[in-house]
Amino acid sequence: MTSATFQSSLAAALAQDPSLAADVVPGTAGQSDPATEAIAAAEYLKHGAQSLENDGVTDPTVLDVRSYYNFGPSGAAIATADGSATMASVLSTASAATLASNGITPGETVVQWRTSVSNKIGSAASASVLT
Repeated sequence: MTSATFQSSLAAALAQDPSLAADVVPGTAGQSDPATEAIAAAEYLKHGAQSLENDGVTDPTVLDVRSYYNFGPSGAAIATADGSATMASVLSTASAATLASNGITPGETVVQWRTSVSNKIGSAASASVLT
């Protein structure tokens, strides 16, 4: 997570539940603290699920939200793409270097990416995020 995303997600989480402040390590040190990172990441993932819903993804799953986590608002395109489409075509504004830094090989399809990520996440991949 970029520093700006971390800071804005953490601020949003604390605005919604000020009691979380007791568990937060302040400043840049918070980005290395597992509890503080978890609070910021949970807020970012919640925001991602809500964004996906706004983009027409009904009942976003952990896998759908992972696409948002990795690729921001472009994650909705992955969540709704045909599995045979290539990741490069779905993420048409991403450079080859960006795709490679996210472990995406040339010609990799959406279904291959979904399968790879699902294998890492396990059975939680199909779980609903906002229930």
